[in-house]
Amino acid sequence: MKLVLNTLPRGKSEQVFDSVAQLQHDESIEWKPLRLELKLGIDRQGQNFYLNGKISCTGLFICQSGMEEFEDTLESNLEVMLTFDSKYTEEYEGDEIIHIPAHKAEFDLYPLVHDAVLLTIPISHRCGSECKAGEALQKKIQADVEPDERWAKLKDMFNE
Repeated sequence: MKLVLNTLPRGKSEQVFDSVAQLQHDESIEWKPLRLELKLGIDRQGQNFYLNGKISCTGLFICQSGMEEFEDTLESNLEVMLTFDSKYTEEYEGDEIIHIPAHKAEFDLYPLVHDAVLLTIPISHRCGSECKAGEALQKKIQADVEPDERWAKLKDMFNE
C-alpha cells in the first residue's frame, strides 16, 4: 500500500487500495483477514498532502463467548497530513502529522492501516448478543450436581 507522492496531482484526488495481502501475511494478527478496502481522498497543497480515508476490513474472528469462528467487518477512518516541510511538525500539536524526508518519493500506508484496523476490534469480540454457541458452552460448564447443603449458608453471608 504505497503512495507515490511525486506522481500525485495538485489539488484533490482519490485512490482506492483493496489488497489484503499485507494483512494476511502479518504474523502479529491473530485473526484471518478476508477483504480490505481503503478509499483515500488526497488533497495536495504544495509540499503538504492531506489524507482522509475510510477503511473497511472483513475478517474471520473467534467469538469470545462461544469460541466459534464468525465473520465481521471492521470500519475505521484515517486522517493524516504528510509534509516535506519540517516546520509543520514543530508548530502543530495534536493532529497526525508525518514528516517525509525530501529524498523519499513513496509513503507506505500499511502501518497506518494496520493500527487503524486493530484499534477497531472490540475488547470483547462476540458473534452477536445472543450467541447460541456461548449459551451451550455455559450449560456444559455448569455443575450438574446440587451444591452441598453445608455450604448453602455461606452464599447469603454478605447479603444484609
